[in-house]
Amino acid sequence: MAAFVSAGHHLRDSGAVAHGRQENQEMIKFRDSVVNFCKSLGVKVITDSDTETLSQYLLRIQSGSGSVLVEFHLDAAANETATGMTAVVGDDADRLDKMFAKEMVDTGSAILGIKNRGVITESKTHRGKLGLMREQGIVALIELGFITNKNDMAALDANTFNLASAFAKIIKKYDDMIQ
Repeated sequence: MAAFVSAGHHLRDSGAVAHGRQENQEMIKFRDSVVNFCKSLGVKVITDSDTETLSQYLLRIQSGSGSVLVEFHLDAAANETATGMTAVVGDDADRLDKMFAKEMVDTGSAILGIKNRGVITESKTHRGKLGLMREQGIVALIELGFITNKNDMAALDANTFNLASAFAKIIKKYDDMIQ
């Protein structure tokens, strides 16, 4: 099928903002890096458009049980020392969803050298329900770190290449697994 890789926020939705940085801009760049690595590995990739909302994206894509879907975000907190990477799966996540999310967060936090906050279900997020989790396939939302934590962002800046490359390899692994 295909891998679906999205930035989580579009150009008209900044997402979290801190220290002169916007989540949408940071995640669009990161998504593009992951997509380029995926394509170099031969993975067919479908992405969100920088101008479409999540609802528009989810209506457009045709995910199925043979799909890998991942969405990238940055967390935010009033406490600027809050740190770490988190993976989110649906409340009804199956074994592959959980394995994929765990591998992404374990690998990512190790590359960035930041706290591994583990895998949580969508009901444990501040939103409670996430639209992406209604899609079929292997699905995870990855919070790469805290935009409000200068150290998390410095780690992301210094390791974007390695992180995007590693994530692309994980996406390919799971895409190959369900083909």
